[in-house]
Amino acid sequence: MKTTINNGIYIPDSNRELHTLDAWMQQPDPTTAQTVVLVTDFGMLEIAKKDLPGQFNFKGAQKAAAEYRDGFRCPTRHDAIEMYNARFRGLDEALAQIGGQPINDGWRWTSEADPDPEYYSSYAFIYNGHTGGVSSYYKYNAGSVRPVGAFQKE
Repeated sequence: MKTTINNGIYIPDSNRELHTLDAWMQQPDPTTAQTVVLVTDFGMLEIAKKDLPGQFNFKGAQKAAAEYRDGFRCPTRHDAIEMYNARFRGLDEALAQIGGQPINDGWRWTSEADPDPEYYSSYAFIYNGHTGGVSSYYKYNAGSVRPVGAFQKE
């Protein structure tokens, strides 16, 4: 029998069990959480609680996100929009309560290069966590990285 989980924001424990934020806050040290899981109609997106330290060009951002944890990457444009929308359903508050950094504080790389290589091969997409905007940016410029991945029970 398949168990369903409601849309929302959850905290995974070391056994990959998901907890509501209220339940997680009963832990002796809630800041031990390293990620949050955003459950939407589109799936389960695991989000690192903080940006990676430093700034990266597009290629470096992809490498750094992949090295964060197995299965992690920079978010797609769709992921970025879902994270922005989740800010209004408590994502930033959940991140803050586990000692993380809000999504609403700047521009970050996506995993997507501009699909028109003939004209825009030197551009890739970035997203603004404050406004929800997605824009193109020169791949060699420096930007922040917030790793994400599809949540796996393992």
